Amino acid sequence: MGRPNRQAERRAEILRAAKAVAVRDGAAGTTLRAIATQAGMEPPAVLYYYAGVSEIIRELVFASSDAFIERVESAVEEAADPIAGLRAAIVAGTTGGLDSHDSRVLYEFWPASLRDESMNDADRVLDQREAAIYERIIQRGVDNGSFRPALEPRDLASALVALEDGLVMDILNGTKSRDEVVSLICAVAERLVDTPLTNTEPG
Repeated sequence: MGRPNRQAERRAEILRAAKAVAVRDGAAGTTLRAIATQAGMEPPAVLYYYAGVSEIIRELVFASSDAFIERVESAVEEAADPIAGLRAAIVAGTTGGLDSHDSRVLYEFWPASLRDESMNDADRVLDQREAAIYERIIQRGVDNGSFRPALEPRDLASALVALEDGLVMDILNGTKSRDEVVSLICAVAERLVDTPLTNTEPG
């Protein structure tokens, strides 16, 4: 029996602790000491596994990005056609990161991307990955005659991601419900692809 990779386990524990702190206390409260306390460790012990709190936050943001995209891709894969796929992408993109708090993590640390190039990479790559999912769906809808988009598929995809980015903030702030945001984005998407989307209630 090989020895378990204790270092990987401890790094994962520290990331879970950092996520819990970020959700509870926000970006400003996500300090090395707070993370260490949440993980049941002393700050110097955390620094054995990570170079500093910035490295922890970057890894947390990338992990949340990956988990978010996986949920969107999984939802889209189950869709029977481009119309169902577009709605599935909107529902998953809007709500898929809420219960897991991945959306909270991404929004809490988004301002850091304005000053930190590596964090900017995380934000840009996430938008590109989600836009690529939308673009594939829209292009399939164009190819089979389901969609008659008002914009090029790539531009339309970018517009939907930007709309989603802004409106998810309303959910996190409590100014709009999940269903309200999903309905609004779907209504805009319907106009942009000139096709009614399914009336299935958002999940």
